[in-house]
Amino acid sequence: MKPTIAASREAVMNPAAMVATNPQRQAWWLRLHERLMPDYNRRATVYWWSMVVFGLAVLAHAVQHVAGLPPQAWLHLAGGTVLAMLAGLVPVRIPRSTNSFTAGEIFIFLLLLLDGPEAAAIASACEAAVGSYRTSRRWTSRIASPAMAAVAMFSAGSLLHAALDALRRHGLDNDGLLLAGAICFALAYFVINTVMVTMVARLKSNEPLRLRSFIDSFGWLGVAYAGNASVASFLYLSFRSSGIVVVVAAVPIIVILLTTGHYFFRREEAEEAVRKAREQQAAQRQMLENARHAGMAEIATNVLHNVGNVLNSVNVSAELIGAKVRDSESSGLARAVALMDAHAHDLGDYLTSDPRGRLLPGYLKQLAEALAEERQGIAAELAALTKSVKHIKEIVATQQSYAGASSVVEEVQIIDLVEDALRIDTGGLADHQVSVVREFAAVPLLMLDKHRVLLILVNLIGNARFAMKGGADAGHRLTLGVQVAPDGTLQVGVSDTGEGIPADNLTRIFAHGFTTKKDGHGFGLHSCVLAAREMGGTLVAHSEGAGLGATFTLKLPLQPPTGSSAS
Repeated sequence: MKPTIAASREAVMNPAAMVATNPQRQAWWLRLHERLMPDYNRRATVYWWSMVVFGLAVLAHAVQHVAGLPPQAWLHLAGGTVLAMLAGLVPVRIPRSTNSFTAGEIFIFLLLLLDGPEAAAIASACEAAVGSYRTSRRWTSRIASPAMAAVAMFSAGSLLHAALDALRRHGLDNDGLLLAGAICFALAYFVINTVMVTMVARLKSNEPLRLRSFIDSFGWLGVAYAGNASVASFLYLSFRSSGIVVVVAAVPIIVILLTTGHYFFRREEAEEAVRKAREQQAAQRQMLENARHAGMAEIATNVLHNVGNVLNSVNVSAELIGAKVRDSESSGLARAVALMDAHAHDLGDYLTSDPRGRLLPGYLKQLAEALAEERQGIAAELAALTKSVKHIKEIVATQQSYAGASSVVEEVQIIDLVEDALRIDTGGLADHQVSVVREFAAVPLLMLDKHRVLLILVNLIGNARFAMKGGADAGHRLTLGVQVAPDGTLQVGVSDTGEGIPADNLTRIFAHGFTTKKDGHGFGLHSCVLAAREMGGTLVAHSEGAGLGATFTLKLPLQPPTGSSAS
């Protein structure tokens, strides 16, 4: 059974309707659509086909109409179209926007006034084809843009000619109204064409078209269209009184003006780009400096935290020693001596005959044992106290050795740097009862920036400690690894068995301001990755997911000291 005329019309206006009735055709259509228009949803597809079919119908009507015009109109159309297409190759970008305009509209608007909306629609489609080929590689844009331009020009141009005919019938035909009508037409053409083009993107993203954003994005472009319409009107009025010579003479003037504007605005864009690049570089330098200060603040915070932890131990030891001194059994010795002094004249009889005296030697023996035990306890607490004070001294001394360090590359043993970083955070790790595993391979002396490397290591160890807050019950482990990778880079790994990193956060943890800590500032890892980049290296993170721990790997290029070789 052959399709009916109504069905054929439906297939032209909505191609998807025809294939929907046949499963094989539908599958073929879907495969073709996914290949040619993968980002078009149903609404965008229907809209695109509707505009293309409507535009082809307008162009077919325009060609048929122009074919019946005199040869002079054909010459106008050929000359105007060629000039419009050439002008489309040299757009003038509007400063501080992403939009541009061409002088092509001047010749298209002139064709509209001379030979009607049909001739202007053909020229507008040709000029849009040049513009779409220049700005887009998508076949959908290269087909839809000329079709939409033809529809917009024919619609707005027909309204202009209808308005001018009405004015003539009422005897109101004058140059001022012609100019005003041309400007209104240009604005109408600009709105219709721009809305039709932008609706494709809006439908694909399911976003509504808002008037405010439309004006903000394309307002200056509408002014340019109105200016082109004004120029075209003046050329039309001059043509009516002086003939084609005026138009021919105006073409080089328009070309010169537009070329001058084009290069002037290009120079403005170049200067603006240079200014923005300088501002961006200054902002990056400031960010690096802020990150450096934040990193040093992070180290200082860790130092204070760990010193505070050790001071807790010092305080406990001091309180225990004070309690032992206050409750010391030495007061019993004083009482025993007082008894012996009171019976100094008969001390022998007192110790052998008196019931209380006979108990005194046994009491003195027990007292000696208690005092010995007390002395041993005080000595142990004093040893712990001395050890804690020494630990504080080591933490502070390690920090002081780096506090004034500048970004200078010097000969270092990376394992020593890891131990220094671990020493700074030892108090915190001990506080969480985290075991430390060292997996150090033989690494030669290298030229490294001690300050930046320590900044990174202290941050990574501190973050690992934070991720293993349940270490006392869960038996968490911190693994520190140092090796030379097969690709010739130094690799320092910090692995923990803590809370892990969700997959969504793996791409964000190094971003400025991102943190999962309640009181965090988001500077730590960001400053680390910046420091790694400054040294020509990288810092990467890996985690199998929440609750499965995490591994951070610092990779640095090998730079052996001058006169030494890596072995």
